[in-house]
Amino acid sequence: MPSSISSSEPSAGPVRSRGAWLAVWIGAAILAVAALLTVEIHWRRAGYEPTVIDSPQLWSIQRGRVYGKQPIPLVLLGASRTEYGIDPKVLRDALPKYKPVMLALNATYPLATLRDLAADADFSGVVLCDLESFAFTPIFWDMQQPVIDYYRRRWTPSWHLHRVLLTWWQRLALIANPDFGATATVRRLFDGGAPTRNYVEYHASRGGDIDYTKADPEAVKRHFAATVEGNLARMPKPDPDRWLADLQPVFDWVRAIQARGGQVIFYESPTSGLTRQIDERVFPRNQYWDRFTAASPSPVLSARDVPSLASTPLPDDSHIDYRDKPAYTRALAEALIERGWLKR
Repeated sequence: MPSSISSSEPSAGPVRSRGAWLAVWIGAAILAVAALLTVEIHWRRAGYEPTVIDSPQLWSIQRGRVYGKQPIPLVLLGASRTEYGIDPKVLRDALPKYKPVMLALNATYPLATLRDLAADADFSGVVLCDLESFAFTPIFWDMQQPVIDYYRRRWTPSWHLHRVLLTWWQRLALIANPDFGATATVRRLFDGGAPTRNYVEYHASRGGDIDYTKADPEAVKRHFAATVEGNLARMPKPDPDRWLADLQPVFDWVRAIQARGGQVIFYESPTSGLTRQIDERVFPRNQYWDRFTAASPSPVLSARDVPSLASTPLPDDSHIDYRDKPAYTRALAEALIERGWLKR
């Protein structure tokens, strides 16, 4: 019948059209996956490996772990010497009563985070705050405030889920790193060059491993010495009496944590060579650190006073190669236990 023939023929066209478009999309997806795999395989063969990328979101996940009683939160504050020097897994094994929480942040001093924890009525854990005399200067107190503001104002459960999934993806694939993404890859097709070879590998715990076989320790050493000299040149040397008087708010933050049953331990991590010489020249220990130790309402430890810590190899005079992290972390835990500040 004409009517039945005419009703069936028009429907055949759209079916074939949908099938054609589906084939196009499947083909495009296959090409995209093939291109991504090609990029991934190429750079892996060139010696690059996936790594977690630190961010305010990753820091915020750790910030949310500072609560509870069992195990006791052990919050690690500091800058790169803590983030790259202390191994959270080794610390957890050495101190099973505690839950290490890595809040140290590369290139920033930690007093803003100490202040934030002091103002947090729900926090009553232990803080290990790693910093040197220079870091107590008030102009540096707000260096970590941007990540705190992010956590306080923008952090949500959905962002938490997003960051967990992103961390999984970054641990799995090089192409999760923007340096290996589509935009960067296309740019290199025109500009040439290769992605930066980072000698630091991050983990989901926010600990970082420095591999000095992938870097020039002497060049890094000169860089850090020049950075310290530059920082000191841009600021006047504080009068020791004024410097100590300015620390009263810090002592108040410590007392606020202690009043809730918490604890703060100040720690000066090891340095050597030019870095140590510059620090001692500008902030002589007897005028600054020793006076701080005497005035502090909480325990104070310097790695200079613990042979097992002071002897830690520092390829750049400031940081630890990842191969030495376990021994350094265990030595630090033992030093804190021996003084009765932490329990085994």
